[in-house]
Amino acid sequence: MAYAAKTEHNSIKIVNTSTGSTLRTIYGDFTSAIVQGEEVHCTQRDGRVRIVNIHTGSTIRTI
Repeated sequence: MAYAAKTEHNSIKIVNTSTGSTLRTIYGDFTSAIVQGEEVHCTQRDGRVRIVNIHTGSTIRTI
């Protein structure tokens, strides 16, 4: 499956590109996000990047 990340009101929505449905929403103070395989890399306003698993929604690490 292919996914896309959409920034919306400081949160990130993970969208399934084949169906258009939202898989999950990641809440926080984000400015952008990039999907990389099974992870989404979310950039926070303070410059840190939070790496989140797309399927579980759990944070893998923050850089």
